[in-house]
Amino acid sequence: MVGHNNNRVFFKNLDAIRFIAALMVFLGHAVSPALKIIQVKNTYIERLLLLLCDGGIGVSIFFVLSGFLITFLLIKEYKEVGEISLRQFYIRRILRIWPLYFLVISFTFAIYPFFKTLINQNTVLCSNVIYHIFFLSNFDVINILRTSNGLNALSQNITWSVSIEEQFYLLWPLIFIFTKPKIWIYLVSFVLLLSIGFRIKNNYDDLILYFHTISVLPDLTIGGILAISVQYSTKFKQWLSNSNTPLLAFSIVLSFILVYFQKELFQFPYNRAISRLFVSSSFAFVIGLQSFTKSKSSLNLSNLKFASSWGKYTYGIYLLHPIVITLLGVIFRLLSININILLNSLIFGLIAFIGTLAISKLSYNYYELKFLMMKEKLYNMKISPKNRDNKNKFVK
Repeated sequence: MVGHNNNRVFFKNLDAIRFIAALMVFLGHAVSPALKIIQVKNTYIERLLLLLCDGGIGVSIFFVLSGFLITFLLIKEYKEVGEISLRQFYIRRILRIWPLYFLVISFTFAIYPFFKTLINQNTVLCSNVIYHIFFLSNFDVINILRTSNGLNALSQNITWSVSIEEQFYLLWPLIFIFTKPKIWIYLVSFVLLLSIGFRIKNNYDDLILYFHTISVLPDLTIGGILAISVQYSTKFKQWLSNSNTPLLAFSIVLSFILVYFQKELFQFPYNRAISRLFVSSSFAFVIGLQSFTKSKSSLNLSNLKFASSWGKYTYGIYLLHPIVITLLGVIFRLLSININILLNSLIFGLIAFIGTLAISKLSYNYYELKFLMMKEKLYNMKISPKNRDNKNKFVK
């Protein structure tokens, strides 16, 4: 369901999707260790638990969301103003991403080593700070895991997806600034085909498939194709708007089936490279329907009140939960609490979850919000007399 706040577009139902994606990443780091302790006899239940704790799926959802939202806003600006301001685009991204990102990086490289000494852990962090400063940490992770030359902190590891998004934000607007609208869909589709070819070439290299920028472009470009489609196809947008409960249910069930039965469904050559295309497309299907449906269906994800209310804190939840887990791990070790006992592991996860929500809300209200208010001013930019006529020309 789409709403308007001044010049901004707000997709109400997407907050819940953001929270679900962030929750899956959190569960993958904080709760999945407990699954190793539980002896689950029912294979289907075990797979369901593993699915709920699959942070990789959460990250993939985030990528599709980013591709959709960024592309949608770029085209919206072009339609309303007649041009896209690269400067304002970069400033808005910097104000949203950089403050918290560099706060986390500062903690990891400057403060985390101190906490390691409290638990007599002397392993050297092998992460290269230069990679993190310049948003190339996904390549740092590939190098670390490839060479096995040491360990890296969880708060370092989590930044790889933020780095990919920043690389995406750096180059993606250029497609829309230096080319005409009628060829956007072809250029974005070409990028998608290139990324699929890259994945096929590296079909047996799990590290490249998971962490390399080009390998995850299908998620981002599929989100972009969705945005272009709804902006320039009135019929498609109308179809999404008219969606009802059965169609919303079908989209959610389809995504679940593709993810849950991924191994069984994708039994063909280069399946590991290509299967992501189907899964990401199903995520885009859900996002498209949830963004534009006018139905008051019970399957509008905004009805998930807790998830929706915490949706705006998901960037903090995503980046800050590794710090909470790390500090809580130090406390548990200092108190000699064995986390390998199921009850202790579950208590650890619960405390980490509550702590993550608390610190994320504090971060948003007392730190991130200051920069977001500056970002908001850029969204409410005035249309100059030069482009006033262009507004009527480009808005359909």
